[in-house]
Amino acid sequence: MEIGQNIPSFTAKRVAITGGIACGKSALASFLLEMGCDIIDADDLVHRLEGPGGRAVTPITAAFGRSLLAPDGSIDRSVLGPLVFGNPDKLQVLNEIIHPMVRLELDDWFRQRENPLSFAVIPLLFEAGWHEQWDYIVCVACRGGTQLQRLCKRGLSEKAAQLRIAAQWPIEKKAAMANRVIWNDGTKEMLRREAEQLVKDLAEINYE
Repeated sequence: MEIGQNIPSFTAKRVAITGGIACGKSALASFLLEMGCDIIDADDLVHRLEGPGGRAVTPITAAFGRSLLAPDGSIDRSVLGPLVFGNPDKLQVLNEIIHPMVRLELDDWFRQRENPLSFAVIPLLFEAGWHEQWDYIVCVACRGGTQLQRLCKRGLSEKAAQLRIAAQWPIEKKAAMANRVIWNDGTKEMLRREAEQLVKDLAEINYE
């Protein structure tokens, strides 16, 4: 299947993409988007909720203090991150604020879909207990060393990167609960081929 070609016609499916941090979830989603799939990313929803005027700003500052506010009225994620990563209690408080809002946004988005194949990228799908509502779950995985290297290239210190990895379930646990695992330690072209095969296989599953 060529990138950009319309996806095949089949019964609509709700598909979740999850996996470890820096494993390539967004890269996979970008290839699927090029193929004509509909994509929503939970991280983008979080950024909007924590952005200027976002619904999460008030409850987050109520829980953690107004020192988290950036000049534009958004949550300063560079301050919030070190506060919650490495502190399970504070991370749980944050998740209890954010997760219900994100879930409402996702449900509303799927209700409006006409595309027969729509994907939601949800990094904490299993951690949040949202894995029961999907027709199919894809886990994007890579080796721990690859994760660490990619996070450090994003500007995180090795310690900060390790804390973010540790804040999520082990990738092996996520992989064991998914319908499909895509290992992404290779090239972008290899991941592109995985995206093409995924859409083809989902179309065929419809007729089994």
